[in-house]
Amino acid sequence: MGKGIMKMIFRNGERSDSAQLIEMRMEYLKEDWGTLTEEQETAIRKQLPDYLERHLGENLTAYVAEENGRLAGTVLMMVVEKLAGPSAINGKTGTLMNVYVRPEYRKLGLGAKLVTMALEDARRKELCHVDLHATVQGKKLYEYLGFERSESHYTPMVFKL
Repeated sequence: MGKGIMKMIFRNGERSDSAQLIEMRMEYLKEDWGTLTEEQETAIRKQLPDYLERHLGENLTAYVAEENGRLAGTVLMMVVEKLAGPSAINGKTGTLMNVYVRPEYRKLGLGAKLVTMALEDARRKELCHVDLHATVQGKKLYEYLGFERSESHYTPMVFKL
């Protein structure tokens, strides 16, 4: 297994990585949400291949750390163009998702390197900002990299269908 960041290959993920990206997503969800029901896991696994096929390389970019052909860490960035406004003057924003490093590769700097790759890409794409929903475990990393708590006079709300 990995013992250092020096052996890692850092690159953009490709469609050929889809099977491993799906496994990384499932590992992340189980760690973050706890046990998934069989129904949840089946539905998620059914949706992911088509989702990656349609979005990866279009408005979704994967940044991966790989050792000996096996993914050790991932970050996904979804780019969205919305109506322009004061917080996004050109309307282009990014959202980081599935920031995940396998347990045996943690504390080696992989997460920081992958998020930095995404932020550099966001600058090249001229995004106004990049947001994310920080887990308790990831919050310190994001603050270290310059993320700030988002304050708004709006109240986040959701309508579940």
